[in-house]
Amino acid sequence: MAQLPYKNYNQTKIQTSDQLSLIILLYDGLSRFLRKGQRKIVEKDYEGAHHYLTRSRDIVNELLVTLRVEEGNKVAQNLRSLYVFMIGRIIEANLKKDAAIVDEVLKVAQNLRDGWTQLKDQQAQLRQQKHQTSANDEIVRQRKIRLHG
Repeated sequence: MAQLPYKNYNQTKIQTSDQLSLIILLYDGLSRFLRKGQRKIVEKDYEGAHHYLTRSRDIVNELLVTLRVEEGNKVAQNLRSLYVFMIGRIIEANLKKDAAIVDEVLKVAQNLRDGWTQLKDQQAQLRQQKHQTSANDEIVRQRKIRLHG
């Protein structure tokens, strides 16, 4: 029952998030499950490792299937290649129970997450600049009305 408020909060967060925020949330979950899987490998809890690595693979697969590669976007094609690589490495890490391979995937995931976060920040800055420009235009318009009106 203690998990319920946290689960409800996360559900609300997911339902009200924009697309970039959802992608970043997926990367956060991916990193969390990769770290847990890696820890389970080190602890020799191979069943636990399998569970978390499978969940990690599922997240990367979700990222993969939601790409719009058919639009000919070079970025999407490159992401597709990275996701296929990551899935292969997660499967290999799971089969070999190799924490070093998990670490390799974790680094790729963190770099990709950082890129999506930068993109989100840039979009927020552009929206802020656009909003500021609109506000300035309105101030100028109001002054013209007062001067000429």
